[in-house]
Amino acid sequence: MADHDPAPVELHSTVGAYLAAQHAIRSQDIRRASFYMDRVLESDPGNAALQRRAFLLRLEAGHLDAAAGLARTVADTPGDGSSIARLYLAVEQARQGRYSEAVAEIGRLDDRRLNQILGPIIAAWAEFGRGAPEAAEAQLDKLAGEQGFAGLYTLHTAMLAEASGRIEEARRRYSAALARSATPPLRLRLVAAAFDARNGQLDQALARIDEAEGSVSDPAALKAMLRRVADGGEPRAPTAAKGIAEALFDLSSALQRDRGSDTAMIFARLALHLQPDFDLAAMLVAEILDDRKRYEEALALYEAVQPDSPYRLLARLRAVSSLEGLKREDEAARQLIALAADRPELPDPLIRLGDLERGRENWDAAIAAYGEALARMRPLEPRHWSVLYTRGIALERAKRWEEAEPDFLRALELRPDQPYVLNYLGYSWVDRGEHLDRAKAMIEKAVELRPQDGYIVDSLGWALYRLGDHAGAVGHLERAVALRPTDPTINDHLGDAYWRVGRRNEARFQWQRALTFEPTPDLAADIERKLRDGLASPSDRSGKGIGGSGTAGGTDRRPG
Repeated sequence: MADHDPAPVELHSTVGAYLAAQHAIRSQDIRRASFYMDRVLESDPGNAALQRRAFLLRLEAGHLDAAAGLARTVADTPGDGSSIARLYLAVEQARQGRYSEAVAEIGRLDDRRLNQILGPIIAAWAEFGRGAPEAAEAQLDKLAGEQGFAGLYTLHTAMLAEASGRIEEARRRYSAALARSATPPLRLRLVAAAFDARNGQLDQALARIDEAEGSVSDPAALKAMLRRVADGGEPRAPTAAKGIAEALFDLSSALQRDRGSDTAMIFARLALHLQPDFDLAAMLVAEILDDRKRYEEALALYEAVQPDSPYRLLARLRAVSSLEGLKREDEAARQLIALAADRPELPDPLIRLGDLERGRENWDAAIAAYGEALARMRPLEPRHWSVLYTRGIALERAKRWEEAEPDFLRALELRPDQPYVLNYLGYSWVDRGEHLDRAKAMIEKAVELRPQDGYIVDSLGWALYRLGDHAGAVGHLERAVALRPTDPTINDHLGDAYWRVGRRNEARFQWQRALTFEPTPDLAADIERKLRDGLASPSDRSGKGIGGSGTAGGTDRRPG
């Protein structure tokens, strides 16, 4: 269902409304699903299963006020959804300043794993909110030994110490939280930097932003925010409500990384309900909506981030993905060009423009954008490898190999064991018949580093095929198909290898299978010819790998 579908229409049949709701759920159009599920509930308002489903859909859709009418009933009914309803009631109590009631709601949670993590944090902040700091500490201590959540525990103990006025203790705890990793999460860096700015250490706060360079899209805006904080502006010291919102956001972010998007969405919505100016929570909701192809809804959230927000640039860059999803690439390109002109010190808009144009196969425009970005990134550092890599891809696709090869080699100087670069350059050399021993070793190294990447495993199989080791190629290509079973090119490669080792029926099966996975027109024509005529000689395949149907192009995407 398209993101710009018209508003749902009233259906006079309960069965019709139910089917419409189910279809909307499958299409991940949660607003529409919520609308129709509410219509179904009207026909049977005492049905516990319908109450639970309608309640959860209201939360996911962002209709949190409307969810209130069902929350108590769902919370008191055993089954899936009761814990979420209990959390909702606790958040709602906290939002209204009734922290004792919030503590009571958390105390009624069942003992499922997620509740064992989130429950004590919310309870701790609720205890703090009702003036019981020692009880708050006791709640957080329940997390002290939880494996995998030490960072979350340390962050919230630091925030709670600051909120309680124990500044030196908070300083030690923030330092301990940061020391847990050589590369602390950006969110932790920012929370610690805001603490420093509030407590007379602006220089250290600003240094934290410098230390995070590469993971910060707009360091100038973040530094401006920290200077405002040092002068008494927002964000001020944590409050109970902010602590609960932070906990919900932290868990939502973790769930979204694992693509547990239903619960992630609900937690992010609850965080935003409690703290409406929580830009990062709003952008997390937008990210989930983007994943669900609800581009219009995501775009509206990105555009709602205010110009004075330190996250405004990040929101504008992420909005490009929504515009791409809406097939408004020209508009996205214009916005990125304007943004690059407005912020001549930043490479990010130009990198994103290069990615956009590369996705449209506008190779020359992509090359120009990456080149301008690299000019803003002097001197080059190891973290800049990916821009050289993606410009190298664009140059190779534009048939400018003499310029592409130095970019790949320079990227490897910056990151010698980067598997995507090893794979792409190694495959390119095999394709060109150059540096064959080194190329094979590079692809083997890439497979060693990324053994579950079907594209890279395919590259090794196809390189062996191109080198004439057809029997050796088969095993790698079979594994690549197992890892990427619906990729037409990988299935096609396996068909070719089967043919060369005399397994003709299996070869035809793989080619026919490849045709069912929507290959490009050129690849489809090639497969049809092979099904008709077979492979006449080992030189029959001209090796369109990277520039056409081959698989090194499968890794033509900016690594996460």
